[in-house]
Amino acid sequence: MVENNLFELLTYFVIYSFLGWIMESAVRSICEKKIINTGFLQGPFCPIYGCGAIIMILFLNNFNNVFILFMMSILILTIWEYIVGFFLEKIFKTKYWDYSDQKFNIQGRVCLTNSICWGILGVLFTKYIHPFIVSKLVYIDGMSLKIAIYIIISLCIIDSIVSSIKVLNIKSTLKKIEALNEQIKEKLQEIKHIERNRRSESNLSTVVDKMKLKRDRILRRLYRHVYRLKRAFPAINTSEFTEVLNKKIEFHKKKKEK
Repeated sequence: MVENNLFELLTYFVIYSFLGWIMESAVRSICEKKIINTGFLQGPFCPIYGCGAIIMILFLNNFNNVFILFMMSILILTIWEYIVGFFLEKIFKTKYWDYSDQKFNIQGRVCLTNSICWGILGVLFTKYIHPFIVSKLVYIDGMSLKIAIYIIISLCIIDSIVSSIKVLNIKSTLKKIEALNEQIKEKLQEIKHIERNRRSESNLSTVVDKMKLKRDRILRRLYRHVYRLKRAFPAINTSEFTEVLNKKIEFHKKKKEK
């Protein structure tokens, strides 16, 4: 019984993480008139919505009165948003969203406007969305569903680990790029001091070219990751993110000058 209940929650987590990603990506893409992949992960999932859905299933189903359900949705989901914002800031040393410019906000992590939206979503979810999803799940083969959910959960875990490591390693990757730049400068100085030995000069030039290729490859990968996160979370404002974005601008300028 416990295993079945746990699997049900995992199923709902996967479904609502995906639906949450669709909803937020669609809204942001329409508002900004360009396609945006919102969310921390590379894949099409926003775990904050999946966890929020589980919280609503566990704590809001017993409220039949719409007004009480609305108020409880505001309270519970606002607390959840605040907790997530707090821990993201502590772990990654930056804000992933910031409502400081909104009226009635608490430390920029939550605000009244969003809380009202959570209240409306809580009512719609409990009364209409979740019952509809439950009614459709009965038509899916149980074994096929289990295999699909376990595979997706495994991919989500891997995605979460990889995405977290990438963000936490931005600083060390920048240091690696700077170290390569220093090595390239040293090799270029060596080339300047070589006058007669053409073979040595040619070998050093080959080494420099390989180092430049390695540096540019690392920078492109890093830039793609940082740029995607910056588009998904415009509130991110760290020296590391700014440095990566500026390095890409410098890289493009040098290419044009050539």
